[in-house]
Amino acid sequence: MSPDLQIGLSFALTFGVPALLAVRELLLLRRDDGPPDWIWRPEDMRPPDPSPMPAPVKVQTRVRELEDA
Repeated sequence: MSPDLQIGLSFALTFGVPALLAVRELLLLRRDDGPPDWIWRPEDMRPPDPSPMPAPVKVQTRVRELEDA
């Protein structure tokens, strides 16, 4: 491999790939897909819908019987 080709490939790998990734990220940032999920929206602050009262809990008493030994 000639020194010129090696220097060119090294330069492309060192600076070209990160530059292409940076340009790709910039292009993705310009797309408008709506607000991301982490942005606060006013509708998130609505009080929760009132839920019906929970059903009363029936208490059952358990009677333990002794075994004949």
